[in-house]
Amino acid sequence: MKRALDAPVGVMLFLPDLDGGGAQRTFVNLANALPPDRIGRILVTGRANGPARAWLDPTVRLVDLGCGRMRAALAPLRRLVRARRPAVLFSTMVDANILSAAATVGLSRRPAVVLRETNSHRSRDDLGALRRRAIRWAYRRADMVVALSTGVGRELVEDYGLDPAKVVTIPNPIDVGQWRAGADAARSRRPPWGEWAQGAPVLIGVGRLSRQKGFDLLLQALARLDASAARLVLLGEGPERGVLERLAAELGLSQRVLMPGFVDDPVAWLAHADLFVLSSRWEGFGHAIVEAMACGTPVVSTDCPYGPADILQNGETALLVPPENPALLAQAIDRMVEDRELSDRLALAASATAERFSSARIARLYADLLVEAAAPSRETSRSSRHLSP
Repeated sequence: MKRALDAPVGVMLFLPDLDGGGAQRTFVNLANALPPDRIGRILVTGRANGPARAWLDPTVRLVDLGCGRMRAALAPLRRLVRARRPAVLFSTMVDANILSAAATVGLSRRPAVVLRETNSHRSRDDLGALRRRAIRWAYRRADMVVALSTGVGRELVEDYGLDPAKVVTIPNPIDVGQWRAGADAARSRRPPWGEWAQGAPVLIGVGRLSRQKGFDLLLQALARLDASAARLVLLGEGPERGVLERLAAELGLSQRVLMPGFVDDPVAWLAHADLFVLSSRWEGFGHAIVEAMACGTPVVSTDCPYGPADILQNGETALLVPPENPALLAQAIDRMVEDRELSDRLALAASATAERFSSARIARLYADLLVEAAAPSRETSRSSRHLSP
């Protein structure tokens, strides 16, 4: 009998919180997109009072553990797993992954544990020796580990001694059709920045204001541009706001840089921008790249570890430059701003490529994986895989 005729596989998705970060947004989008005829979905969060709660489809059951700190969620998560008996416990983000592995220790009816890793651990500077030991322990206990890019998957195998057969690469899901439709509608309205740009080219960066995103490098690139009137919008909030504001002032860019903070729906900003720039020092995937591609916005990106090279082809769908190099970043930006034929051609090709990451396609890959995880007795002969959409 085919799996589709069976009862849906019970999957408990675990997320630390429903804050407005990229990992939360993606996991909520994935929960929404998983086919309910194959996957019974329960989303469990350490705390649920964040902006991502509004993005959750009402058909997805939500359980709020009400824990202010992650370590406090261990006992209630374990009790919930014992009571609900899901076939699969599926989590994302480092601390939630460690907690998920710990919550299943010694259970008489242990669910399959699937952990999703979103970033390069080699590039992070916030993982001490103790957390790395905990990661190694947890990820080696998992039945499957999902990496967002081939580079992240390779790192996990090499650094934590994971079985390559248990590491699978699946990129992020994007609702490409919704982003495309939203961008088309937004272009019929005034830009969200009003008259601020005064007709100058507008560059846009999207992400948490943190060292990872390299917005300091983007400001340095802006200061070098031949297109000296270009403006820059940075959408996001984070610990480096003050640092970036001071740097913009030191470079004489304060009037040309707009930092409106976290924006719940950035589609209008992307749609009206002349160029999307990803200046990151490292990434796990590069979610915002695909959103910009879906909006038809040309892209310049650093070829950082890892993710952008899995999404983009240099000179065909975008321009890729080495990370940590403001001079080369400025040259690529200048080229795209000045050569509209080039930027239009790359944007058109990128828009078509974005379909590879559509929510429906990626959700099917995840559904296949979760169904497989729920049936560990099934024989497989897989090595470390890239499940291409």
